[in-house]
Amino acid sequence: MQQCFLGVEVEMSFNRLRLEYTLEGNSNYIAWKDRMEAVLDDNGLKEFIEVEVPKPTDTAQVEAWQKKTTKCRRIILEGVKDHIVSNLHGKASYLMWKTLTDLFQSKSDQRKLALKDKLINIKCEKGDSMPKYLTKFTQCRDELGSVGVTVDDEDLVSLALLGLPKSWHSYQEYFNGREKLPRWERLWSDLVQEEMRRNTRDESSSKVSDEENCTLVAKAKKGKNKKASHSNAKGKKQDMSKVKCFHYHQLRHYATNCP
Repeated sequence: MQQCFLGVEVEMSFNRLRLEYTLEGNSNYIAWKDRMEAVLDDNGLKEFIEVEVPKPTDTAQVEAWQKKTTKCRRIILEGVKDHIVSNLHGKASYLMWKTLTDLFQSKSDQRKLALKDKLINIKCEKGDSMPKYLTKFTQCRDELGSVGVTVDDEDLVSLALLGLPKSWHSYQEYFNGREKLPRWERLWSDLVQEEMRRNTRDESSSKVSDEENCTLVAKAKKGKNKKASHSNAKGKKQDMSKVKCFHYHQLRHYATNCP
């Protein structure tokens, strides 16, 4: 693809590099650097950022050198945000590249270390669902990828298993006994299904417990009512006017109380 900038044609390997892949700062420097190197290499200009190419002494070659240096500078300038351009003003291609390296490479290295530390210390916090917990890893992996660090599936799986809460210890032990760890996509699926199984089990246990509690409460109430009825019957004064002694057939007393 060719783009025209102030009458100079510039061949680009990436569509709309200026809009989609421009350098914003240390946050995307590594990814931008790789893309820009590829663009310059495709245009036969990579040597102009690797070494300081001197102006030829042969007059016949000066014009070609001038065109290449101009094209290289324009490609770099087109690939950075406006707030960065002032750092490159009036510099040759090699010095422009060196300036960008000095500005952002060290900060990128610091960001790499910070992101690696962040990845290692991800834990499943209280209230986290499995998808939310695992998403923390994919987000951090993508952030590391943007600064040129690739995280292997095996490392991601190991860290995700280590970050599980204590209640998942038996699940961790299950994987510790296996020769080969699952791939990330498989672990994601397994953990989500295991969480669903545990939630269903806990809900069932809670339901049984509630039913048992209701039964105990009902029994307690029934026993209390019986006791109350017995107590009421015992405490109520009996009408002796209709009581008849079976010995003398006299009213108002029992046979045991005969005079």
